[in-house]
Amino acid sequence: MKLYGLFSFAILLSLCSLGASANSLSDLLISEQWAIKNIPRLSPEDNTTPIGTCQNKPDISNDQYTCSQYISPGINSIDINAEAGWQEFSTLPLVQQEVVVGLIDTGIDYLHPDLKNRVWLNPGEALNLDNNNNGIDDGCENNTDRDNNGYIDDCHGINTLVEKTINGVANPLAGNPIDSAIGHGTNMAGVILATGDNGTASGSQFHGGVVGIAGLAGNVKIATCAAAEMKSDVYLTIPGGQGLYGTPESVIACLDYFADLKEQGINIAVINGSGGASSFNNLIIARGEIRQKYWLNTPEVQAALVRLNTLNIPLVSAAGNNGWSIDHDEETMYFPASFELDNIISVAAINNQGALWANSSFGRWTVDIAAPGESILSTNPRVDITGSETSADYIVSSGTSQATAFVTGVVALLKANTNTATLSPIQIKRLLLSSGKPLDELKQTTRSGQLIQLTGDQGKGALNCSNQLFERRHQPQQSNIFRVPGDILYLEVHKYQCAEPSAESSITITVSPTNEQVTLNDTGLSPDKTAGDGIYSGDWTVPNEILDYQLNMGVDSVTQTVDLIDVSAKVIVDNAAPETKRTGWWWPSIYRSGYYAHNYRYAAPSTRTERTFSWKPDLPIAGYYNVYTANPAHGNFATNAPFIVSHQSPTNNTTITSTQTIDQSQLSGQWKLIGRYWFNQGEQKVMLSNLNADGTVIADAIKFEFSSNTE
Repeated sequence: MKLYGLFSFAILLSLCSLGASANSLSDLLISEQWAIKNIPRLSPEDNTTPIGTCQNKPDISNDQYTCSQYISPGINSIDINAEAGWQEFSTLPLVQQEVVVGLIDTGIDYLHPDLKNRVWLNPGEALNLDNNNNGIDDGCENNTDRDNNGYIDDCHGINTLVEKTINGVANPLAGNPIDSAIGHGTNMAGVILATGDNGTASGSQFHGGVVGIAGLAGNVKIATCAAAEMKSDVYLTIPGGQGLYGTPESVIACLDYFADLKEQGINIAVINGSGGASSFNNLIIARGEIRQKYWLNTPEVQAALVRLNTLNIPLVSAAGNNGWSIDHDEETMYFPASFELDNIISVAAINNQGALWANSSFGRWTVDIAAPGESILSTNPRVDITGSETSADYIVSSGTSQATAFVTGVVALLKANTNTATLSPIQIKRLLLSSGKPLDELKQTTRSGQLIQLTGDQGKGALNCSNQLFERRHQPQQSNIFRVPGDILYLEVHKYQCAEPSAESSITITVSPTNEQVTLNDTGLSPDKTAGDGIYSGDWTVPNEILDYQLNMGVDSVTQTVDLIDVSAKVIVDNAAPETKRTGWWWPSIYRSGYYAHNYRYAAPSTRTERTFSWKPDLPIAGYYNVYTANPAHGNFATNAPFIVSHQSPTNNTTITSTQTIDQSQLSGQWKLIGRYWFNQGEQKVMLSNLNADGTVIADAIKFEFSSNTE
């Protein structure tokens, strides 16, 4: 069983000149890269059937290729808008220093014909000679550590999958980041910067296959750190279940290697993290618990990432391929994407229809942006690495890994021109949140609600962002909140204009029904942390009167609607909520009007066979609560429906059971008081029985409304 989940990184460097359009590039497979330009077309077989790009690896023969299957026809403009972006980039002034992309992954096939001209050559190791014409600098083959960093022949990067030293002597294998047959690193490198417009003459073996986002920029290079491999001890619950993972130790070694290079003057511009790890993986049958040795949410990993931030290096990180939210649940949070750090840019994946890819993880509060990730054509290791002609050179694959590599490519272009080369990681993040193409499905699954694009109309692209506003709440991270009088609610709104924070010093929030106004400041005065960073903070104290309050946070720039937070001191559990349990059969119905939410359930009365329905809310604080029930009313319904409330003593924690009958034949849809009781914090229980009722018993909704902490 092979179960893939990966951690990988990549760094992008600066660019030379570019200006060719996609239509004029000589690369044979350019038309199969829908993320570059997503154009519907007709099948070559009948010239009438609309098709998308190749679903599987193209079959290349001489100067032509064929595809056995195609994905669904694409939609115009659901792409990176690369052709216009490349043209935009060609007019920008370029940085003179080589921009280096660092890749932490399975390694790289540094002799792949679409990559070899983009592979970084360590100036501390290179001799700039290739006397044996094998494509490798002689300095990488002389078994020395010329730059005295502890790695022998690390001309293109390092390999942390082997011991750095053996018996106190440097291990030559630690200086060679060559990819394995898995090929994930080579695949990411192709998305980021496969050489563009490098097709060769007719009849040659190589035709120039694909183009990376930064692939037309000649001075962008990629340095590689091999840190991930197939492991057979990943899952506690699946003996022998395999997964593609790196350990915190191997990842930190890579992060430190690239940080050291930056301190030595190598222009490490961005790191690509096409993977990660959580404590569980979403498998076909059930969640697979991952061994702690592969978790990446360690203080040491976080410290290494903070060091990168101080060195002005952003990390672009995948949201993961589990198909769930990575926002709050400790089991599903995915690291490093879930680290809330200024230099983490987290990425979800879309398909060529503009919808979230089926397996892409997401997060309204955690995942920053989306990029193409389904059916992506890119480079694959050659035959002498894979051992298979059918899988060599190029492959079509899917994942948030590919989406992350696209974003890394965009960041590389930002760092390669003088207009944006000096942007800090947080400025780059602001720019990506502010620019891009809005997509409906991304509004509640990412922070930005947008597909990343190199350039866009009216200044909506990363390269040409102009007057684009991002304004969205970041705290609290829910819109229906339980609070009691005297509680303090922390409020935080982020407001940016392209790469810069908003110039406003404050934002005003309105509370109803009191019409109170709360000011959020960006002045650095508590509770605000930093002045002028575009993060507006403030506190609101819940009034003494127990009411339902609503906070108007202003217009959300992503949804273009007013952002409202409902604050109340009550917990409502509907009959359809997961916090319920029933014994015996309770029929669902919508026949009688006045029910709460979507439906209600009912049971016939009985004097012998008891059926019960229980509501089991998790109360956030201890105190006195008024407990109510609501139901549709009818003359045939019970006038003595017995509700059994399990509550506690406020003095000695003793459990008390109280029964109260409710007339369900009257007051349709209105809340009826069962009683006032003390409850401890945590799970509680109210049970309804059909035993000895004088009519049909209705299970609909229960409300717990906080009363006080004292008598």
